[in-house]
Amino acid sequence: MPADAKSPIRLELAVTVLLDKRTIARRFWSVPAWSLAGVVAGEALIHQSRSGRQIRSAADGSESWSWSGYKVTLYKDACERYWHALIGDAPKVYVVCKEADPSEPREPLVVTIDYDEATAFAETDELVLSAPIPGDLYRYMEAFVLEHYRPQKFEKRKRRNWTAESEKERRRS
Repeated sequence: MPADAKSPIRLELAVTVLLDKRTIARRFWSVPAWSLAGVVAGEALIHQSRSGRQIRSAADGSESWSWSGYKVTLYKDACERYWHALIGDAPKVYVVCKEADPSEPREPLVVTIDYDEATAFAETDELVLSAPIPGDLYRYMEAFVLEHYRPQKFEKRKRRNWTAESEKERRRS
């Protein structure tokens, strides 16, 4: 039995999400703008429930929030996408947040390193925030890809001879 058949199909890593909020104010209106300050990965975060707490509030109205109890899940069948992220210019971690009342903090729904998953959420008008992937999470992703990803040999497809096929069809009729 191959070594990767014994290993789990997925790997879950505990993370804490750090979100920043600032207020964009114009003459007659103001709107909150959220950004992803970062994601912190660590084993000590596993047993915490999903909860958010304000960790900073400034006089200018900006705030920082910490959301713990989330997990990033790596799947074997997504290894090719992870590999493309690793060889890209800047691997990112994505946090999908649910719509909230402007006076309420944005609560994360999903934390992922899969660009395709993040894009799928963005296409359904969810707020998707991104930040550079932290070193710990990068190393887990890299080890996971090295263990499970085997690139498929590229084989150029052979072209069909459409003229010969249409000639055979014409002769049969």
